[in-house]
Amino acid sequence: MRILVDNPYLFQYFSLVIILLVLFGISFYRGQVTLRKWSGIGLIITPVVYFYLILEAYTLNIPYTDDFNLLETIHNFHVANGFVGKIEVLFEQVNQHRFAFERTVMLIMYFFTGTVNVKTEILLGNLALLGIFYLLFLSFKKEQVSWYYFIPVPYVLFNLVYFENAVWGIAAIQNTPLIFFALLSAYGIARNDQKGWYLGIAAALLTTFTSGSGILTWIIGALILGLQRRFRLLSIWLAVAVAIVLFYFLFDYQVIPSHTGSVWPHPIFNLIFVFAFWGNALYLDVIHPVINTFYADMVWCVLLGAGMLLVFCIWVLRLLLNKKPLWSDWFLWGAMMFAMGTGAMFVISRPINTYVMYGGNIFSRRYMIFGVALLATVYICVVILVKNIKNLRHIAVLLGLVCFVSLNFVSYYTSVASIRRFHEDLVIDSFYWKNHKTFLTTGDNFGDIPFWNHPTRMSNLIDTLNANNLLNFDQYKDFPSHQHLIAETGQKADRYRGKVEVKVSYLNDGNNIPVKFLRIQANDNGIGNPVYFALASENRTLLLPALPVPNSPAQFLKKQTYYGSEYQYSLYRTKLPAGLFEVWMVEKDPAAPGKWKSYFTGKSISLCESKIHK
Repeated sequence: MRILVDNPYLFQYFSLVIILLVLFGISFYRGQVTLRKWSGIGLIITPVVYFYLILEAYTLNIPYTDDFNLLETIHNFHVANGFVGKIEVLFEQVNQHRFAFERTVMLIMYFFTGTVNVKTEILLGNLALLGIFYLLFLSFKKEQVSWYYFIPVPYVLFNLVYFENAVWGIAAIQNTPLIFFALLSAYGIARNDQKGWYLGIAAALLTTFTSGSGILTWIIGALILGLQRRFRLLSIWLAVAVAIVLFYFLFDYQVIPSHTGSVWPHPIFNLIFVFAFWGNALYLDVIHPVINTFYADMVWCVLLGAGMLLVFCIWVLRLLLNKKPLWSDWFLWGAMMFAMGTGAMFVISRPINTYVMYGGNIFSRRYMIFGVALLATVYICVVILVKNIKNLRHIAVLLGLVCFVSLNFVSYYTSVASIRRFHEDLVIDSFYWKNHKTFLTTGDNFGDIPFWNHPTRMSNLIDTLNANNLLNFDQYKDFPSHQHLIAETGQKADRYRGKVEVKVSYLNDGNNIPVKFLRIQANDNGIGNPVYFALASENRTLLLPALPVPNSPAQFLKKQTYYGSEYQYSLYRTKLPAGLFEVWMVEKDPAAPGKWKSYFTGKSISLCESKIHK
């Protein structure tokens, strides 16, 4: 599937969706039921299939930061003493979380295959999206709403707004199953039958030991049971909840003091913050430096979050006034409560004292999945609320279709380049570890490693993982050592025929401090496609992926291709060591498959703490 990395065929995907939309619309004017049925099915299937094709192409069996913590579990589980020791490993605390579900998945994978495949872990985690999709569809079916009105949902669920969650191992196996288990628990309790009760209990247990916010499922289940007047089951539910919570906080648990403060000194700012979290499906993949200006996407996030709170309040009122609510009414209420409660917990743990609209880089892409799930749920609630009012129903569906398809298209256009960068950085991580004992993907400074730069833990862990066949860092070993890379692959007489530039600017980092920002750009030389920029000094050689630059929207439509003929890589100055570096371009050698060819660009840069000379 490397073909989708080099060319994601976005124009073809967009065109297919638009053609299906046109056919679906025509079917209503011509009364062609068969055309309407198959074009509607095509509209539902297309974004789902494309999403998983992209995941399959861009994900790798290479761990990233916190993935190493989960991999460490396998070794710790083997050497643990006795049953209690193994339970301590399985439920080991990470911050305030207990990742028992994630660790169990990896242990099962290891038991059946003898190793752990991060790519498989990512795909398994993302399969939970299909579970979320199915549960939401069941609520549509229960409310006797035409399945045509469900067509917008896959476009909001299956997109790249939350790309970090989609392609990062621990995020994919944590957050997406977390939401699915929480919805499954609400679904089971809402069904008001014996099977549903057991399903609700089991799903609540899974949710609790997937992430810390999973404890919310016990509160949500208690509220649903209480309002359903199922008091006997409520008492059992509460007893189980108390037992689970006591185990969670008393078994081998250490209270981690918080230094983030409280939401109360700035309640308005933090109310806006929680609105932004709820509406974070509109948070664009663009640079948000922390400066005093309002960003349009953040403003829309806040407005969307406030609007979803309004829908939630109307839904609660509907539940209280409805004498015979359906199980879908309870389920959708529980689904909204979990996503909104997770947002509230996020803000409580990370309060702010300024306007979130000033930048928004306080969000991590792995949290966008909660806003996406909430938006899909709220859309279904809106359609149900107006299902008996024909004009409003049509407006809601058309608005949802236009907005969600647009969001889907924008997310892919802006974020495919981001997951391409993540992919290529991971590919070269093994080179950095082998040659420089650091990772390109980790930290803000050259030399940073996971586990807070512990001097020995990372190197010992990698040795252990390699010895136990849990890590294959040699799968991209076709490069010579960094000292010999240029000498073995090129010579200064071979000049790169394209144009190469090194640009320096200042960009605010996450701490709102202006930091030097380095960007290396190159044009296609007309012969081969550059794969890496090589920065070579007397002491070390650094490889930086030469990433193709996406075409502008106008050029994208004109040329019908996503990438143009320019290549670049950008990073903060602190991510590179000091020294005088020559700039080389590294390409695959067309005359020798599996070999590399380096070309000197004639450029050199001097990296120091105070300035960069070209």
